[in-house]
This record gives sequence, C-alpha cells and structure tokens, in this order.
Amino acid sequence: MDENKFFYLKFLLILVAIFFIWVSGSKKNDPSETVSKPPIGNKPAALVDFSPAIPEIFGNSENTLPRRDWSVPYLELQAQAALAIKTDGSRVYYNKNIEMQRSIASLTKLMTAIVVIENYDLNAVVEISSSAVKREGANGDLRPSESITVRSLLDIMLIESSNDAAFALAQQRTDFISLMNKKVEELGLNGTHFINPDGLDSPNNHSSALDIAKIFGYLINKHPEAFEILKTKNMVVYSSDGKIEHRLENTNELLGKTDEIIAGKTGFTDEAGGSLILLIKNDIITVVLGSQDRFGESEKLINWLKSAYIWEK
Repeated sequence: MDENKFFYLKFLLILVAIFFIWVSGSKKNDPSETVSKPPIGNKPAALVDFSPAIPEIFGNSENTLPRRDWSVPYLELQAQAALAIKTDGSRVYYNKNIEMQRSIASLTKLMTAIVVIENYDLNAVVEISSSAVKREGANGDLRPSESITVRSLLDIMLIESSNDAAFALAQQRTDFISLMNKKVEELGLNGTHFINPDGLDSPNNHSSALDIAKIFGYLINKHPEAFEILKTKNMVVYSSDGKIEHRLENTNELLGKTDEIIAGKTGFTDEAGGSLILLIKNDIITVVLGSQDRFGESEKLINWLKSAYIWEK
C-alpha cells in the first residue's frame, strides 16, 4: 500500500510540473503580451531653444499629442538624410541619417545670413566686385561696380539663392568665414564646418540634417527680418541709385503651394544633390538632403506627418 501511495504521489508531482511548464510557455508565446512597432531609428539629442546647444534624451510619450499612429507604416525616402523636428527640439517626428556629415549646398547661406545680420549694418551700401559677379553657380544678375544695400543683397541671396550676392557680402570682411565657424562653435554644431559663404562643393564645407535644422531654427527665431525674407515668394529690389532693377523669384517651388508651408530655403550642387529645409505648420522643421526630388520628397514627408501622427483628441 505504501508503495502504491508513493507511486501516485510521484505521478501527481510529475503532472503538476508539466502543468507549470505548459503555463509558462504559453505566456511567453502570447502575442497579446508583445506590441510590435515599426523602427524609428536612434533617438537624437534634443535641440533646446536652438541656442545654446543642450543635449537631452527624450521619448515619444503615447499620452502626448501629437501621438504616433503605429498603423501607418514608417516612411521610406530616397534622400540621403531627412528630418522632421519641433522648432524647439522637443520632439523628433522623423529621422534618417540626421547626424551624417555631408555637403549641404546653398543651405550654407543660412549661416551666411546669420553672420551678415549680426555683424553688418543692413542699410550700408556696398559696391559689387567683378569677382563676385563671376562667382560660379546661381546668380542674382548683379553688375560689376553696382552699388546696392546689404539688405538688398540679403534678399537676393535668400530668395534667389544667389552665389554672387553671398560672395559679395562675404567680401566685406576678411574674417567672414572665421565668423561663420565661430557661430558654429557657439551653437554647438559638432558636424558642421564652413570654408565658403555660398555652399560650393568642398570636403571641408559640410553639415548634417540635425545641425542645419538648428541653424535654420536659430535664424528664424532670433532674426525676424530673415524669417520674412524666407517667407517671400517674389520681390523687386533696386541698386542704391534706383537705376538697376532685380526681380526676384523664390527658388522654393513649394512656397505658396499650400498653407502648411510657411518658409524655407533650397540648395543644389552636383555633389550635394537636392536639399530643402522648410518651416511648416505646428512649428515643425523638415529637412531633406541629397535628394533627386527634394520638393516631391518634402511633400511626402509632410503628408506622412499628417497621417502618421494623431494631432487632436
């Protein structure tokens, strides 16, 4: 009898062990315990107020609006780098290679504008040199020996992306490039360095999507006069004597196309490819670098943001 009791006790213990093993395995394989979300890449350091740079790690709280709608798949862009970020750096909505150093073409002129506004008298009159007029790349139809205000050159540079205007502005100070790189240090831009004012291709003239977003944010937040220029579709400026007229048309084809796009700056060189930075509604900066279709891919990114995030309760 004792042997029978011992046998049944062993049998019962074996059944209990099997039961617990089965329950444990079921919980591990239960799909309700795992929420699968598309990859969003590494979370970058935040850009706090754009000046000075304060690195922070931040998350995407599911209770904070806008809230990610994970039923919308992650956007695939052909651009070499892309970013969508809150203007104060508190949220990143999209990122692709945002810290990769690369040529940024005429987005360089955003830093040129900062240096000009912070160091020049915008009402001062300068004379255009022959070397400025001959500068490679896009031009604003400036004439040798033409006299024109710094403010008008700033308009031509930012609206028409004029290399001759950028070069003419830089020629007014021998330390202009040093001032650009000094501002780089002040803003904590670890992936940025400049050797020219207009963005012509050079291995030593580079930035990143993250850094250029910070430069753009600083410019439009600190200098409303530049913000107004970057919002302007068309403008007419004159030489200081009123004899030479410059009719300007913004190189940003998306400006005025929809109410969502507020301001922006274009860039293109053979090495950099197409570049575009925009300020859109909801205080978001979008950046597309190294794209064969900068306008189309920027539109894709804007449309994706509208569907991939829940903006209202």
